[in-house]
Amino acid sequence: MLACGVPAAGQPTDGAASPVTPAGQGGAESAAAPIRLSGQLRERISWLSAIAFDRSDPTAGLFWTQRATLTADADIAPKLRARASLVSALIAGGDETSPAERNVLDVQEAFLEIGPEAAFLRLGRQEIRLGSQRLVAVREGTTVRRTWDGVRGHAALGKLALDAFALRLVAVRPAGVFNDGRNEGRDLAGVQAGFPALSGTLEAYWLATSIDARRTLEGTADERRHSFGLRAAGARGGWFWDWEAVYQMGRLGTGTIRAWTLASKTGHRWEQAAWRPEVMFSANIASGDSARGDGRLGTFNALYPNASYFSEDAVLGPSNFFNFHPYVTVHPREDLTLGLDLNLFWRLSRQDGVYSPQGALIRAPDETRARFVDAALSGVAEWTPRPGLLLSLVATHSRPQGFIRATGPSDPSDFVEATVQVTF
Repeated sequence: MLACGVPAAGQPTDGAASPVTPAGQGGAESAAAPIRLSGQLRERISWLSAIAFDRSDPTAGLFWTQRATLTADADIAPKLRARASLVSALIAGGDETSPAERNVLDVQEAFLEIGPEAAFLRLGRQEIRLGSQRLVAVREGTTVRRTWDGVRGHAALGKLALDAFALRLVAVRPAGVFNDGRNEGRDLAGVQAGFPALSGTLEAYWLATSIDARRTLEGTADERRHSFGLRAAGARGGWFWDWEAVYQMGRLGTGTIRAWTLASKTGHRWEQAAWRPEVMFSANIASGDSARGDGRLGTFNALYPNASYFSEDAVLGPSNFFNFHPYVTVHPREDLTLGLDLNLFWRLSRQDGVYSPQGALIRAPDETRARFVDAALSGVAEWTPRPGLLLSLVATHSRPQGFIRATGPSDPSDFVEATVQVTF
């Protein structure tokens, strides 16, 4: 696995979907064959009683989504590999025009990879995930995964892994086929270095992002933002951790950007105990804007994270907030996982509002001094009766608190999601 969390062609990815099938794990051909085929079909039924705490939103209610992918990986020459992947993402009910949920048929990935696996250059359309996916993720929770056009390079120098990339976000056009294009003004470039340390890994990175005509509390202007991050993740003696700090600076039009976040997950696993229980506590904080109209934007931008950053309900994003998020997970059987978590969410700055996972403003600060935003309880069950088959059920009850009640619709939200996923 690369330090940036992106596999080389011919190597398995992490997460639920594995676009390449390694040797001994099925697929249309063995790993020694020049062409390997793999794919995935995900069927999902969801019910959401309110959108952004508003039951009257016409897109609330029951909806169905389907994602089907087919991928071919080819070894063209000893140091030349290629991947081509098609995706069809459909939705019925809900927001049927959303580019995050509908893409009738298009190219998900199409790239050449030049060089040995220890030092290669990748050219073309590709997915990317960095580290814990707090800032750059493939967006697995939505029906349409995020993809990019551009170049990425990787080099392993002893224990040091280096990655560099320059990419432009693909613009998904929900209607029609093979019509996705480049998202002008949505660019991502960066460098990441990772190496073993502290019973795990230590990663340092720099990301440069550009967003044209971005709407913020300071107005609408072109944003140029630099993110400098440090992440430590590892496990030892039953304990595990994932800690990350990010500082951001840049320009919004003629104004300045100064923002930051601290994120942590710390837990313990009892591998020898019955049901192998796991307890984890997550504590997170991110800056907000301190004064509207002062020419300085202080709201942290999570860039391109998982949509389901806090839960599959995917309502709130990691900007201008602090939260406490305990988890409990058990494994009654080898193929069954049960989890329960509680998310308590406050806004940090009273002069700033709350945001969606994509960074859009959900509620402006208005005149209220209330900080407490939401309390959500979630449960999840995942069953893998055989390799390549996943059945899951997620349920979340979200109860809005003082800030939401003071600034608009404040309906409790119930979310239920059932998934069948077949990977081959």
